[in-house]
Amino acid sequence: MTRKSVLSLFVIVILSGALVSACASQRTPADAIVDYLEALEESDQAAAVASSCTAWETEALAEGASFVNVEVELKDPDCQVQDQTDTEASVLCTGSFVFSYDAGEDQVLDLFGRVFSVVKEDGEWRMCGYKMIFD
Repeated sequence: MTRKSVLSLFVIVILSGALVSACASQRTPADAIVDYLEALEESDQAAAVASSCTAWETEALAEGASFVNVEVELKDPDCQVQDQTDTEASVLCTGSFVFSYDAGEDQVLDLFGRVFSVVKEDGEWRMCGYKMIFD
């Protein structure tokens, strides 16, 4: 192979890699919240922490612990970005958690009314807390 052929092949490989990277779907702030909620549903504290910003890790562990030993179902989560900058976003969700306890009725925790805060850390969107719209 000639030097020009090798160089051409190298350029094609580099451009192909860049194109694939550019076309790969990027996680949105809403995806980050759904990932966090699904981790809670699965009682996966490690995944909940991994989906969280550094400032929320302790709370993620606490929330995850409250879901352990309880049957939990995440029903119809639908999250939409309300506001977004390059590094922060606000996300509103509908849907609910349904908790089934051994001794009685199901309890429902509605997601509506929570504004989730999402921040970009290390190039990834991460859940970083929430506040209630209606207190």
